[in-house]
Amino acid sequence: MKKFILIFLCVTSLFAASALEFGSLSADFVQTIKSGGKDIVYNGRFYATTKEAFWEYDSPARKRIYFSDDRVVIIEDELEQAIISRLENVPNLTSILRNAKRISDKLYKASYDDVDYLISIDERGVVSMIDYKDKLDNKVKITLSNVIKNGKINPEIFIPHIPQGYDIISR
Repeated sequence: MKKFILIFLCVTSLFAASALEFGSLSADFVQTIKSGGKDIVYNGRFYATTKEAFWEYDSPARKRIYFSDDRVVIIEDELEQAIISRLENVPNLTSILRNAKRISDKLYKASYDDVDYLISIDERGVVSMIDYKDKLDNKVKITLSNVIKNGKINPEIFIPHIPQGYDIISR
């Protein structure tokens, strides 16, 4: 009986971990930020691997954010600028998901840099929502749709292309 329970726990933990682990992940997203009684809603698409990520915002303004191991590049078309900075204490989607603990069938919790993330899983076993309160007390909800787990992603998508004439700000 003890062996059965041990095997059951191991299999259960493997299944739980596999629901949040991925080689690549892409999805459409709606990001809602509640701050000071106002809601700000962003829409776009993101692509991620275990080493890099690309978030492309379509509205309310076009913005592209490229994450790699050691830097982030933010291209803001409306401002005609690119911001290049080193990554320090920036949440990494892969590590947040990898370190999440299962708290129910469809809900996981992860902590990163004193921020708690609640991660919801849909009926297909893929991430459908990430909910958290940031350090500025903003409530953030990222709802994912058209999620593709472990699909092929062209690596070119992770290379920032700063348009000629844009101001470049390095931090």
